[in-house]
Amino acid sequence: MRSWTSKMTGVAAGWRLLTVAALATIIVACGGGGMGSSASPPTAVAGPAGVSVGAITGFGSVHVNGKKFQTTSTVIHVDGQAVTQNDLHVGDVIEVKAHHDSTTNTDVAEAIEVHSNVIGPVGSIDTVGGKLVVLGQSVVISSATSFDDSIVPASLAGITVGDILRVSGSTATNGDIQATRIERKPVGTTLRVNGLAAATDATAKSLMINALVVDFSAASLSDFPSTGPKDGDQIEAVGTTLGSAGQLLATRLELRSGKELRADAGGESEVQGLVTRFASASDFDVAGRSVSTSAATRFDGGTATDLALNVRVEVEGTVDAAGVLAATKVEIEHAANAMIVAQADAVDATAGTVTALGIRISVDGMTRFEDHSSARVNTFSLADVHTGDWIVVRGTETPAGSNAILAARFERRDAQANPVLAGVVKAATAPTLTILSVNIATTPTTVFGGGPDGSGGSGGSDGSGSSGGGISATTFFTGLVGSMATISGSWDGTTMTALRASLGSPDGH
Repeated sequence: MRSWTSKMTGVAAGWRLLTVAALATIIVACGGGGMGSSASPPTAVAGPAGVSVGAITGFGSVHVNGKKFQTTSTVIHVDGQAVTQNDLHVGDVIEVKAHHDSTTNTDVAEAIEVHSNVIGPVGSIDTVGGKLVVLGQSVVISSATSFDDSIVPASLAGITVGDILRVSGSTATNGDIQATRIERKPVGTTLRVNGLAAATDATAKSLMINALVVDFSAASLSDFPSTGPKDGDQIEAVGTTLGSAGQLLATRLELRSGKELRADAGGESEVQGLVTRFASASDFDVAGRSVSTSAATRFDGGTATDLALNVRVEVEGTVDAAGVLAATKVEIEHAANAMIVAQADAVDATAGTVTALGIRISVDGMTRFEDHSSARVNTFSLADVHTGDWIVVRGTETPAGSNAILAARFERRDAQANPVLAGVVKAATAPTLTILSVNIATTPTTVFGGGPDGSGGSGGSDGSGSSGGGISATTFFTGLVGSMATISGSWDGTTMTALRASLGSPDGH
């Protein structure tokens, strides 16, 4: 101001200085910041807190549903125990209550809650159906399932009956757990199950959670009314031993109904999960949370007519005063229909793309990143991928017919024996076929299989399993176009030569 006013004279200079002073007085009176260099910067006021529910897709901060949550001062609990961010894992389904800090333009997590669906012994394994039973709970394995490094190979083939597993995922209306993460736990780990109570017997002090009988005669009860648990209650049962009939001898029973993290009115929220109640396309629940839609709601991946019980969606919007998430966007999610196990030929982290087997792979905010290589980078992202790295990608052809993949999951692994490609067959005339843009040649030594259950299939979710043959080339090629197939072989930069070719995907669908 001094250099400017020195050029002014007399009354004019005085008038201008008076005007500036008057304006400063008015601004301060109205609550604005001062004009001098000593004034404090404006203080941002945090908006209403929202809630995000979904599987963790990455770290650095905590990444969920396309958002990155800063966790410097976050209170984090896993199964009721205070933990640090290091105790969270990619694939864990979590609840995040957070607000937006306009000063730093970051989303700040106030609280993170994680509740395991089940921790317990494996009772049975169905490799054909892609299921296993853990402590009486049916667990569904799919392309969305991440396996901890303690499970080798990273598939049902790495699990045996009696193993103690921890499962995180989404629960369907029939009680099935659609697993997003499975890890092995040591013998002696506390057993735990979350689910709806049924067949409650107040006299015998027992109830059922799906196929598991829970004996709570010696359990401490938490947050129940004096009448105790009843059918339909969301319950967490904890114990250390099983009875002679396989029942859980609970040491603690907690009522979990209504204890979810809840957004403030006006809080922007994102919920990913299964539709658990469906009255109409404008009135339904996702992961137990009420959602409404309107004519202004945008649908991606489908239309409102695709909504139904157990459809997987990701919903974004604002929570109203009644606690209902008024959706501005509903994305209908689809199971991955393509898998690539190969070396990266080119990487453009800025553009968010990788090329492998000649296929363009893109990532977005919803892509789940995992580093299962010996490097074990916890904050793994596309920026850590280099040409020549072995990657495992599961995703969908997006847009349809483009021969390009949008990755739902992106993993890095140590060197693999052979490249693997799984997807919908676009063309087939024996002895050749095409998946995406890849030309595949079979030979007289190619082993053909009828499915991913070990009868000639690739055997594991990473395509690493062995093949036992099972069908002829003629049977394999019959009606092949439009079907899923999994190919393991060699790649010369132009053509993939099949060592093994099986019907179906390595994830069993």
